[in-house]
Amino acid sequence: MRRSRMCAWATCCCSRMRAPTHGTSRTTISCAIRTRSTFIFNVNRKSHAMPSRYCQPRILAIAIAALFSHTSHAAEAEMAPVHVTASGSASGAAKLDVPLRDVPQAVQMAGKELIREQGVLDMKDVLRNVSGVAPAQGEGRRDQFYIRGFDATRDTLIDGMRDDSLYFRDLGNVERIEVLKGPAAVLYGRGSAGGAINRVTKKPVAKPLREAALTFGSNALRRLDVDLGGALAAQASFRLTGAVESGDSYRDVVHSKRTVLAPSLAWSAGDATSFLLQAEFLHQDRTPDRGIPSLNGRPAPVPVGHFYGERYDDATTEGRNARFSVEHAVNDKLTLRNNFQYSSLDLDAINTRTLGLTADATQVRRQITSFPQDQTNYLNQSEAVYLLDGGSVQHALLAGVELGYQTAGRVVRAAAATPVSLQAPQAVMAAPVLASLPMTIDSRYSGRTAALYLQDLLSFAAHWKALAGVRFDRFQQGQDDHRSGLAQRRTDRDWSPRVGLVYQPTAAHALYGNVSRSFLPVGNDLFYNGQDMAHIKPLVSLQREAGAKSEWLGGRLVSNVALYQITQRNIVTRDPGDPAGLRQVQTGEQQSKGFEADVSGTLLPGWKVNGSVTVNRARITQSHTYPVGNRPANIPDRAASLWTSYELGQGFTVGGGAFYAGRRFATEDNTVALPGYVRFDAMFGYQGKNWQAGVNLANLANRTYYESANNNFQIQPGASRGVTVFIRTQM
Repeated sequence: MRRSRMCAWATCCCSRMRAPTHGTSRTTISCAIRTRSTFIFNVNRKSHAMPSRYCQPRILAIAIAALFSHTSHAAEAEMAPVHVTASGSASGAAKLDVPLRDVPQAVQMAGKELIREQGVLDMKDVLRNVSGVAPAQGEGRRDQFYIRGFDATRDTLIDGMRDDSLYFRDLGNVERIEVLKGPAAVLYGRGSAGGAINRVTKKPVAKPLREAALTFGSNALRRLDVDLGGALAAQASFRLTGAVESGDSYRDVVHSKRTVLAPSLAWSAGDATSFLLQAEFLHQDRTPDRGIPSLNGRPAPVPVGHFYGERYDDATTEGRNARFSVEHAVNDKLTLRNNFQYSSLDLDAINTRTLGLTADATQVRRQITSFPQDQTNYLNQSEAVYLLDGGSVQHALLAGVELGYQTAGRVVRAAAATPVSLQAPQAVMAAPVLASLPMTIDSRYSGRTAALYLQDLLSFAAHWKALAGVRFDRFQQGQDDHRSGLAQRRTDRDWSPRVGLVYQPTAAHALYGNVSRSFLPVGNDLFYNGQDMAHIKPLVSLQREAGAKSEWLGGRLVSNVALYQITQRNIVTRDPGDPAGLRQVQTGEQQSKGFEADVSGTLLPGWKVNGSVTVNRARITQSHTYPVGNRPANIPDRAASLWTSYELGQGFTVGGGAFYAGRRFATEDNTVALPGYVRFDAMFGYQGKNWQAGVNLANLANRTYYESANNNFQIQPGASRGVTVFIRTQM
């Protein structure tokens, strides 16, 4: 068959970058020619297995029965694999199937092997392994993270599409987690300065897959996972993941139940067109936990299990997500794709939260709050990728249009609650009649996005690559206050550019630099608690970054280092000309200057390592609300992680690690400090012919530490010593 000129371009421009299978996903870029001489980027990933989103126990029982049932297809001749291309593969930072080292921006991944070895079940525990990321409390009912010193609560993606609802994400359907560091608005639109977190989900497979896992642990943890997949026909395959989980907590009274289901179907029409249909369903009941109060500028000296809420406190979450993707190779140069997503989330919650201490510091003041919320997203991305052979300069061009509609509503009712003892809290209140509580918020928000983005990845002069892109967003937002009748409207039009350069002196090393910009409108939270929306400009962030990406030991080990400076402007602060403190101006500024380093891979056969180091000088540089020089909430100046495992032989593996976070502050006023800490974990595992078993030990020293804070009087203690045992089988 005639070799396409574009294959030669792939050999030059998309040279291989092998990411080790420990802590990252192995990604191989290759050139493939179909029978019609269609050029494609073929991405081969090793990924990670566990499930995600709502399923009734009855449905899960059917799935389990299917797992152990006889499958005649397993004995049939191997079927032709279904080709499904997921945009973003190696790096959601470029939306192109290219090696990580070709992208002039820091990207770090946590893959299946690392997640399984550490035995983690939550996003925050996975992201401890990623430099520059700090977990936060999330009001005890949702994920919340900071990236490079900036709040990234709404900067979450699923397969490269916005997933900004507020909930705890399950890991069951996650193949790997990518963290894009620095502004990502050039491709994904409005967002914070620090970056974005992209969950890459499990996709259908043609090879028969039958897997089940049972997990038991401290605090009555019980979890069942299933993962099924296989071919349905010569050009169709499926995947079904599901999980049921329940457990208590190291915190008194706190409990959680979660059920998730995620089916997916892939098929192709000929060699040039592929389709992917995915759905995720989640049901979760969880006690919202606001933690403990502070005393004398530190977390109060009380047992970490003390709970200051009530037994009726509960947050019930129902989540639904459906995605449909189509990709068509027009010829050997042009590929078209379209991604549509519908998602909705309903929250019904009541929480008794701490407000501080009484004057004698013996009682905890509290407030009872009911806060039902809902959010619905309709999002569509239409993209074209064109490969242009310009002779001495090769181009991978990306053009896209994004349209979106989002709506969210919330009602808040609140009233004072009976104080409880700081040292011996007791649940003392009967469940209230919610309708009798005073209403403080009743609003409906809507946001409409229309965006166009363009990007060019250039390869030239043998060792050089450049990435240049720009996105234009028109974001229309409105909010109606049903209590006052106030209707607010605002439209923002903003440009988000990114320019980067890569120099690759050898096949194993790449040096890069970039400058990028992002914007964050006032309604990014799909809610605005003010009356001047029309006058509040978007926050604007600018990043300058330089770094190096390298392979060592013949590609078994990968390292990344980055230096960055991010400045965010237009932060709302008090008007110094208003003695009453009622007016606000947008003259505030925050800046982060930092260094990050991470390494992952295999040092010797059977010896894997994953480590990261963060040094981040995040400071308030202009403000009339907080002293200049103060640190943002929950951001340590230094953090580090190290995880390593070693295969002893005969199927046995041992491993362990340490996680360090320096001193942090509960809020920007820097009056309450959370001490720094080091936590040690360990694991022991056994690999049989078609089964695995293991034990994970968390917080070996049973050290008291504090993860994060929602404010000065809501501080989340870290988990005490815990044990998790699992057994997994494949059939």
